[in-house]
Amino acid sequence: MENKLSSILVILLIALIALTSYWLKLEVIKELYSEKSLLASGPDFYLDEFSAQQTTENGDIKFILAGKKMSNYDYLNKTYLINPKFTKYERGNPYSWITGSNGEITNLGDKIIVRKNVVLMRLATSKKKAMKLFTDSLNILPNTNVIFTRSPVKIIQEPNIEINGVGMKYDKKENTFKLLSNVKVHYEKIIK
Repeated sequence: MENKLSSILVILLIALIALTSYWLKLEVIKELYSEKSLLASGPDFYLDEFSAQQTTENGDIKFILAGKKMSNYDYLNKTYLINPKFTKYERGNPYSWITGSNGEITNLGDKIIVRKNVVLMRLATSKKKAMKLFTDSLNILPNTNVIFTRSPVKIIQEPNIEINGVGMKYDKKENTFKLLSNVKVHYEKIIK
């Protein structure tokens, strides 16, 4: 009988130690997550009135990304922008601007998204007229020279062309500009 009683006490003591260990583990995990959430509530860094440029191997400016504010959150792998302005350069001169109310940078800068009141403006060249594109969201892939959106777009090109559609993709390397659906063109003939 004494042998059974001592065995039961040992088993109860082991069970108590196991339950206490399990409870401590849960408390430590809960504390770890609460500390992470406290650390994650603010940006890792932020910049006011920022301007960053990327250059080619020759040192020529490829593009400049500027804006009112930039806030980086490492735990999200995202950087948020307020009033971003993306300026694309060709042969040392700016030839297009993309502006919007806010945006974000993802994939370590491989993708820039500009949102709300987005305007893309291309300057006139010897071969092309000036153009403005209006939409509510635009995705920029600066390293592959691709710009796209799935949102409705409105394009105004001088002198009197207005184009509306849903979705757009521009690929500079392939030299293609596609409107994806519901395309409507309005051309007003100039009477001299």
